[in-house]
Amino acid sequence: MDTSSAHSATDLRTDTQPVADIMVVDDTPANLHLLIKVLTEKGYHIRPITEGTLALTSAQSSPPDVILLDIQMPEMDGYEVCRRLKEDERTRNIPIIFLTVLDDEDSIVKGFELGGVDYVTKPVRERELLARVKNQIELRSLQKQLRETNEQQKALLAQQAVTAAALKESEEKFSKAFQNSPLPTTIVNLTNEQYVDVNQAFVQRSGYTREELVGHTASELKLWQSLEQRTAVFNQLKSQGYSHGTEIGMCTKTGEVKSVVLFLELIQLNGEAYVLGTGEDITQHKIDQKKLTAQTQALSQTLETLQTTQAELIRSAKMAALGNLVAGVAHEINTPVGTALMTASTLSNATQSVATELKQDELKRSSFENYLEIATECSHLILNNLRRAGELINSFKKVAVDQTSLQKRTFLIKPYVDEVIANLMPQLQKTDHQIKLSGDDTLLVESYPGSLAQVITNLTTNSLSHAYPDERPGTISIKIETDANNVVLIYQDDGCGIAVEDQSRIFEPFFTTARDTGGSGLGLHLVYNLVTQTLRGNIEAESITGQGTTFTITFPRS
Repeated sequence: MDTSSAHSATDLRTDTQPVADIMVVDDTPANLHLLIKVLTEKGYHIRPITEGTLALTSAQSSPPDVILLDIQMPEMDGYEVCRRLKEDERTRNIPIIFLTVLDDEDSIVKGFELGGVDYVTKPVRERELLARVKNQIELRSLQKQLRETNEQQKALLAQQAVTAAALKESEEKFSKAFQNSPLPTTIVNLTNEQYVDVNQAFVQRSGYTREELVGHTASELKLWQSLEQRTAVFNQLKSQGYSHGTEIGMCTKTGEVKSVVLFLELIQLNGEAYVLGTGEDITQHKIDQKKLTAQTQALSQTLETLQTTQAELIRSAKMAALGNLVAGVAHEINTPVGTALMTASTLSNATQSVATELKQDELKRSSFENYLEIATECSHLILNNLRRAGELINSFKKVAVDQTSLQKRTFLIKPYVDEVIANLMPQLQKTDHQIKLSGDDTLLVESYPGSLAQVITNLTTNSLSHAYPDERPGTISIKIETDANNVVLIYQDDGCGIAVEDQSRIFEPFFTTARDTGGSGLGLHLVYNLVTQTLRGNIEAESITGQGTTFTITFPRS
């Protein structure tokens, strides 16, 4: 060891001594002794080892923070020790600093290619050694903090996805409950008192159309029989946040006055105050009041049910407010939703036409039967298309969550791959190609579904881009099998195949035969890394020119 700079070793000391576990591997006792002495004086915990096999065993059982590794050792040299450490998942991330008397460029580059992060030439200079060790320990600490931060971010994203799904479901439940409620129900902007939304029951009660109600106030439409009642109700609502059981007179479009009991609740939507209201028509009850004495108990139960329903609507409305933050569904559902919308428009037009004929007393039996046929067909189309949209949304949600979180979980592999294929259908629909999937529907695996989805997506995209240059119809088959404790996934296309001279390079980064058309050469390289590193498996490729290519992927079931 070069001791000419030993006097300045104390320059690296700090008030707080570093605490780190350093493995020193050197077959020369004298070198080992000096390294132990220098590092121990700096407060490091030293693990001295004299041969490569012992170093592997020790590192695997208890990974150190840094390894100082001599290159020239008998039986197993430092290069081989480094290679084996980098192949093992338990020791792959340990920084390795080579100790060597070999200072030629080839030796140094070889060490870096095998995974070494730094090197120190012998005789060792004390200050240089301490500085390099300190840098690697600090770097490893920062990397650990970054990994922990990434894991926290992944967990947060997963939780956000779950929350978004719950909010969307709540919004849909509220919308369905609101529109299908048998009670006339409205949402009114508290500031300008305009109707924001009304359900069909309220439309029937008031005699106005939805278009005539939304954007207007009850005062403008003269729905209030008494403006004093309106003032009293809104004053109570603003002071208490609710107005329950207030009886008012409601004027319909035809001028008929109905006695209505209001149940109003103040809610917040997107930071604005709104009134969620329901009304119970008690006109007939008042007329037959003397006859309804025996039904008092039943009426009480009805009111209780009404209050329960109202409370549920309020809770759903509050959740639905946050649902506005949820992003819209993917472009692929535009077709079923658009079809459903167009069909609903057709049904609406037919309904309006029949309503007009009925109002004018011109409705014929043939017209009504034709309307029933249209209504039946439209209802069937609307139901099928909305069901298809729902299936697409569920599929997108599952795969999206997995690909963003990349978390390990237990799942049925064949149904999951089927969902991935469903997400690829927009690409396939632009071609005449088809995908066939086979395997055991009940095969359960514990792995990383997001990585598997990325592998299937990249392989399919690769086939669509390169396997069929003549644009002839092709078939891609995916078979899922089991082999002892492993899953064997066989991906095969019947395209043009891969040239023999290129087959050994297809997994290399940036290797592509289609760079002139925008190929990056990273698709299959990413597949290889996901299979070998994340899924802890292996991938093999076989190709016959003119007949197609087969990828065989094997990875553990758990």
